[in-house]
Amino acid sequence: MKQFYGLLTVLFMSLNGLGAQTANDAFMMKKGEICIAVPYQYSSWDHYWEGTLYRDNPNLGTVSSHMVAPMFALGLHSRLNLIAGLPWMKTKASAGTLRGESGFQDLSLWLKGKVINFEINPKHRLEVMASVGLILPVGSYYADYLPLSLGLGCKAFGSRLMANWFSDFGLFASANVGYDARSNVKGDRTNYYTDQGYQTNEYKMPNLLTGGLTLGYFKNTTRVELQYNMMNTQGGVDIRRNDAPFLTSNMDQTQIGAMIQQRMPFHKNLGIILMAAHTLSGRNVGKSNSFGIGLLYQFKLFNKTKSEVAK
Repeated sequence: MKQFYGLLTVLFMSLNGLGAQTANDAFMMKKGEICIAVPYQYSSWDHYWEGTLYRDNPNLGTVSSHMVAPMFALGLHSRLNLIAGLPWMKTKASAGTLRGESGFQDLSLWLKGKVINFEINPKHRLEVMASVGLILPVGSYYADYLPLSLGLGCKAFGSRLMANWFSDFGLFASANVGYDARSNVKGDRTNYYTDQGYQTNEYKMPNLLTGGLTLGYFKNTTRVELQYNMMNTQGGVDIRRNDAPFLTSNMDQTQIGAMIQQRMPFHKNLGIILMAAHTLSGRNVGKSNSFGIGLLYQFKLFNKTKSEVAK
């Protein structure tokens, strides 16, 4: 999840475009349905923002990551879904002496509910959805190793709110906003500086504000999306000149992306996902480009109860 952040915010920024249901997209599984997806993503950057200074770093060269992110979404109810994901990552720098990491990153568990379903007329409807979730580090990675760390090493409680418009001819639009409250992280350093100096090895992590806009088409077996996503840490400081980023750095980022999901004509339960994303601007993050491909399989896990059928 998270490229200085490009490597580290893979889950937040990039999985939005990987096609399986996410905590902040416009779609939900029907009751009893389950979707299992296994997307792969490659991301890289060779320039970054050191504060507001856009530069390269010969001691890093090109920083890249490979990620495989198994995830599933289950329809517990027509208005309530369970979503979970656990990515495996590998990072690398093409120059210098820093060695990359590999392993599992953070487990994410989300409950996503449909709050409002309002039919404007027979051809248009509005929906409001909300998600709450936990992000829990499960890998044995070393967090204070940016930009090659697999994650930030902190627990987080996340919330998302989505407003969606759908038309019966396939066009849809969605806007989302989110907030992650993050726990402190313990490390090897016994002092650090953000808004002030701290004499402790427990780092106070800034919380995270997220947002996004999506314009798309979804009809029959084809889904296409154009996306704009942003994130903003609520605090932190800039990277000092020629220094490494720190866990509490002020990391902001805006990205654009596109995603295509196509169900297979020979087996409509099976689908393929293609995605791409590009970082437009940032602060203390890498200017990354990402490309991904994946498979998904959707099927009915259980049927409606007799009482529901009777209704």
